Amino acid sequence: MTPDEGEYSSVSVEDIEVKSLSEEYSTPSSGGKGDVLNVTACIINADKEDSSALLILFELKNTDSSEPSSSREVATKNVELDSIKGRSMLYQSVQLTVPGPGTYDIDVFVSEEGKTPSTGLGMVFLVGEEGEVGTF
Repeated sequence: MTPDEGEYSSVSVEDIEVKSLSEEYSTPSSGGKGDVLNVTACIINADKEDSSALLILFELKNTDSSEPSSSREVATKNVELDSIKGRSMLYQSVQLTVPGPGTYDIDVFVSEEGKTPSTGLGMVFLVGEEGEVGTF
C-alpha cells in the first residue's frame, strides 16, 4: 500500500545541540585523529497517534572554503527507531568525528515510514584548536 500524496509526517526535528566529548575525557577521544562530537537532536511527534518507523539522518559537512557555497561531507550517521509516542519528544544522540578545527554544518532529517518527511533542521558551529565547540 502506498501513502497518500498529501499525508505529511508530524514528526520533526526541533533542536540540535553539539558538544565536544574531548572535554569529558582526560585522554584524547579519538587517538589524535580529530575531535569527537556528541550531536543530540530533539525529535517531536506533534500528532496524537504514535508514529510509524522512523529514520533519523545526521549529516556533517565542513564549510571551510574560499567558496561559501561549497562544503565537503565529513560524516553521516543513520539511526532507526520503531516509533515515537504521540504528543511526545525524545532526544537522539550520535557521536561524529571532525578532522580538526574549522567551521562545520550539521543537518538532521527525520523520515517517517509511508509519509512525506517534514523539513530538516541545521546549524553551523565552530570547532576550536582545543576541540571546544562554539555556535554562531
